[in-house]
Amino acid sequence: MLDKILDVVVIDCDIAGGSVAGSVSESIVHPKKGRDIFFHFTRALLVGWALAVFVSPAVSERFKLSKSESVAIAFIGGYCGIKILSTAEKVIQRKITSETKD
Repeated sequence: MLDKILDVVVIDCDIAGGSVAGSVSESIVHPKKGRDIFFHFTRALLVGWALAVFVSPAVSERFKLSKSESVAIAFIGGYCGIKILSTAEKVIQRKITSETKD
C-alpha cells in the first residue's frame, strides 16, 4: 500500500525510503528538545523527499549505479542534507541576531 502511494509521489520508492531514512536517522542521532522534535522530523521528511525526487535519481543515472548503490547514496544524502540544513539555519540565525544587536 505504501509503495503504491510513494510511486505516485516519487520516481523510485526504494530511493525515497533510503533518503527519508537517512534524514530521520540524523534526527534520531542528534535529538532535539521538547516541541522542536515535531518540527525537526517534519523537516527531515521534506528534505528526504526532495532528495529522493530531485537529487538521487540524477546521481544514480549519471554514475550508472545499481539499485543497492542508489539506495545507499540516497541514505547518505538524506543524512547529510538535513545536517547541512541545520547548520545553515544556525549560521543564518547568528547573522540575524548579530545584526539586530548592532
